[in-house]
Amino acid sequence: MDVVYDFSSKNFMVIGASSGMGRQIAEELAEAGARVLAVARREAPLLQLQEKHPKLISVATADMTADMPLDGVLAPFVAQFGKLHGAVYTAGVEGLTPLRAFSEEMARTIMETSFWGAIKAMQLVNQRKFSVDGCSSILFSSISAYTGASSMFAYSAAKAAVQAAVRSIAKEICRNGKRINTISPGWVETEMVDRAKQEVFGDLMDTAEMRCLLGLGKPEDVSGFVLFLLSERAHWITGKDFIVDGGYLWGDG
Repeated sequence: MDVVYDFSSKNFMVIGASSGMGRQIAEELAEAGARVLAVARREAPLLQLQEKHPKLISVATADMTADMPLDGVLAPFVAQFGKLHGAVYTAGVEGLTPLRAFSEEMARTIMETSFWGAIKAMQLVNQRKFSVDGCSSILFSSISAYTGASSMFAYSAAKAAVQAAVRSIAKEICRNGKRINTISPGWVETEMVDRAKQEVFGDLMDTAEMRCLLGLGKPEDVSGFVLFLLSERAHWITGKDFIVDGGYLWGDG
């Protein structure tokens, strides 16, 4: 039997909602009755997302690599609809950073988006004026934090840093029942992975697919676990990372 969540009268923010897993999560939250603030850099796909649930999805553009205050995006939403019950950060940038010849600009962009952007978002979300007691936050890490993807030290390091930061932050915010966790997806068929096939990984994707015991994933293979962590059923879970990878880490032997 499918698990059905009821998030009616609850508010969530999803950062990185223009495509892939962020978009899937925003859609599923709205389908469960939640009011969603969908945030991303690109406005056009956000507006397309909003068309599906115009009464429940609000959209805003923000560049997590820029030094712009995210509170200017969140404050109007909270003023109109109330404090957040949860937040999800899926924004990220992939790219090759081989030690022998890496672009410092690329490495910094990866770190700014995948790590510092997430930390700045959590600093804001966990202010009492923006979130309720018991608010649940989820940051996206990656199996690269475990495997150390070849020639991708910046991406691997950023995703590992997210996990380490969450273990620390969980100890700070627990006083009011607030919780924070990370999810480490494996190879999921998203726009980012599609681009990576062409620009970064090439034939390595065939090897990756062979290692996935259950095959490559789809966004909906990950989103269900996200909704669980956002729900009250997960109120006793914090500071943890959860691998959702179709058996990839076990598929090499």
